[in-house]
Amino acid sequence: MTNHTPRRIIGVASLIVAVSASGLLGGCTGPTKRGKEARALANTKFNVVRSRVDYDQADQSFRAGNFLEAKRHLEAAIEKSGDQSEYWTLLGRIYLETGSLQDSLASFEESERLDQKNADAKYFLGILAERLERPKDAVEYYLAALDLSPSSSKMLVAAVDVLIGAGMFREAEDTLDLHGDAFGHDSAVLHLEGRVAMMNEHWSKAVTYLEKSVLLDEEDRWTLEDLARAQIGAGRTADGLVTIDRLMEMSDEGTRDRELLRLRGRCLVKGGRLREGRQAMLDLVNLFPEDVQGWIDFGLVCIQVDDFKRVLRAGQRLVVLEPQRFEGYFLLGQVAQRKRDFESALKLFTRASAIAPERTEPRLAMGMCHELRGELAAAYRIYASLAKDRPDDHRLRGRMTNVSIDLED
Repeated sequence: MTNHTPRRIIGVASLIVAVSASGLLGGCTGPTKRGKEARALANTKFNVVRSRVDYDQADQSFRAGNFLEAKRHLEAAIEKSGDQSEYWTLLGRIYLETGSLQDSLASFEESERLDQKNADAKYFLGILAERLERPKDAVEYYLAALDLSPSSSKMLVAAVDVLIGAGMFREAEDTLDLHGDAFGHDSAVLHLEGRVAMMNEHWSKAVTYLEKSVLLDEEDRWTLEDLARAQIGAGRTADGLVTIDRLMEMSDEGTRDRELLRLRGRCLVKGGRLREGRQAMLDLVNLFPEDVQGWIDFGLVCIQVDDFKRVLRAGQRLVVLEPQRFEGYFLLGQVAQRKRDFESALKLFTRASAIAPERTEPRLAMGMCHELRGELAAAYRIYASLAKDRPDDHRLRGRMTNVSIDLED
């Protein structure tokens, strides 16, 4: 009997293989829905990883100032993964640096759409709004960025700088009052709070902030100078002199430092030490004979100490240095009036007023000159005109009352 077992085994095995293969092939009609989703998710993650390499290269190129190369890398990153908010923020910054403001706006808005909590997108929208001269929008964007990034002082500083630039000093101070407490250990923010308080003539408040700022950064000359000015404004002239002496020790020019000499003179005058103040101003104009403001301050303090010889010198110097400013003619008019040369004085005051019609000093001097000449009606008209602009000036109203009584007599 012939043994067919091996052949049969081989045949059965072949059949099994064929059937199995047929079954497997018939079952593999394509990936399932879940499999497709998993594959798509894997591809997305892979693209994000690949795009991050392009983004990092773009960021490096941007920081190096290679904007074209940065844009090329960034466009490659966005092509791989266009839903990354920070990519659009960087693209907007590239456009901003290259002056393409509309493209920059579109990029930042896309970045903001993708992530409403992207503080940088709002911050740079604020910068762009500044460029487009939309200060209110800029402030709103900066403060929105600050809400998202409350520890970032640059957002607050940017908003306040816009308000200062727009002349909105009260609003700037209110904004700092609202948000500034979070930065009580930031010397730059404290300095800014002090400066804004000075702009609103809140001198004591300014001193408080600036003193805190100086404690955090004792070597910052600009903060110390502002502190000295605030101390002078607050009437704390002894403290102001101490601060100025400290500044002179820090300065390379020492006691010959122009701005510190000016500050010292003003501080002495504010403190009632007029003759010492005059000497400080004299030192200033002798060292810097072209300093217009120095001659103005010097001339004014010389009037206070009855030194009309030097008032004359200051007035003459100012007319030479700045013939289109009113102060020189005003000082010369004071000298003429002191000599009782009322006609010359009136001409000089009239010229000063014509040069600077918005200033009250020449007009007030004209009124006093008319009054000294006995021209009471003319004096009263000038005082009345000034009173409309300065309704709370009690001294001016007092002069009007005196002239009115004399007119009745």
